[in-house]
Amino acid sequence: MPPFFRAALFLAGFALAATPATAGDIAISQAVLNSADGGKVTFKNLSLKDCNLTEAEATSLFTGALSREDAGALLGRMTASEVRIPETVIEAANGDHFTVKDIVAETIAQGGAQSLAIASADGVLPDDAGDSTLHLDALRVEHVSMPGLAAALATTDPGVAAFRFSHLVWQGGGISAVDKATPAGAPGGNRIVLHVGLSTIDQNFTPDGAPLDGSASFTGISLKLPPQSRGGATLAAFGYPELDADFKMAGAYDPARKIYALQTYTIDIQKIGRVGLSGQLSGLDVSAFRSERAVREKAVLASSLDWAQIDVSNAGLFDKIVAAVSLSQGKTPGAVKGEWRAIVAQAPLLFSGAQAVAVVAQELEHFIIDPKTLTLRIKGKDGPLKVSEFAHIADPTAFLNKLDVSGSSAAPGAAETAPGSRL
Repeated sequence: MPPFFRAALFLAGFALAATPATAGDIAISQAVLNSADGGKVTFKNLSLKDCNLTEAEATSLFTGALSREDAGALLGRMTASEVRIPETVIEAANGDHFTVKDIVAETIAQGGAQSLAIASADGVLPDDAGDSTLHLDALRVEHVSMPGLAAALATTDPGVAAFRFSHLVWQGGGISAVDKATPAGAPGGNRIVLHVGLSTIDQNFTPDGAPLDGSASFTGISLKLPPQSRGGATLAAFGYPELDADFKMAGAYDPARKIYALQTYTIDIQKIGRVGLSGQLSGLDVSAFRSERAVREKAVLASSLDWAQIDVSNAGLFDKIVAAVSLSQGKTPGAVKGEWRAIVAQAPLLFSGAQAVAVVAQELEHFIIDPKTLTLRIKGKDGPLKVSEFAHIADPTAFLNKLDVSGSSAAPGAAETAPGSRL
């Protein structure tokens, strides 16, 4: 894990693992936390309101002076109405340097906080070819809790802790990095620039921490490559000086029925197209969401896939590819499409005529003829398929014969469990 994120998680742990009480205020002008790899985190002008710890105890938390066991115990009994850190400087051993402004956790109670806000974060990652820079705009998280944090610190098992929140709003940010394969003096520069706009996440949980539903939206995602780079030149040739996209995800879990429905998982790239996934898992134990990694993986493999669907829409990329191939081969677009259709038509023969492959080939042929939308829905012929079957496929043809695949012409009716929104 990069030093910045390790430090951020460590910082969040101290800021959030608190519960309120009516006690005294504490002010610490500076506390320095040194890491084992040679880096350090400097907290400047900390203030803790209504805190039940002594100044020495609070300082020991932010300087790492305690053992994991003692730190866990202290965090378990700490109370405060507010934790405010105007400036935090994170310095990694390799020279990476980050400054985080105005970290504020409010209405802290029961191992969490009513809200956590960060005004901004800026970073520099030095490199001989040119420094990379990072900027993050304001972030606000509501109803934050970290159950199990104290136990995780005491046992050194991060899987024991959980990080939960109900609502997150991030104003966005971006990173600029040097493309070392492109000369610094190249026309248009040699930097890769990635930006993300307004982003939100909403979640609901049961009182015992089981997830109920969640959604995420990341808008204004843009990627610019150096015009003279290989990737930038290729994109420009297709008419894309940059890529602009939005991402959305929504799902819901029923703990009583042990069913998870992925309502949509969609990326929409302007002037290129949209790809969306949806599906449903049954027999999914709640441990898949709130346990250590091995337990989560076991729970997922033990569940069953009721159905899955992919929806694709073309917003121009397919036509540009056909035009480019036609130009390079000196053929008409119709001739190129005809060759592709012939190739697709042979696909079932490679799998002994498996019906699932035949349906996929038919739908692909329709898309080649009229490249607007493509829908494929998969489920088991004899009922739900164990997810573990997808992880261990010894005989591809035999496995394909277990699948029931339908296309756009056989979309599910209203009486069935609704898939994701049709793209």
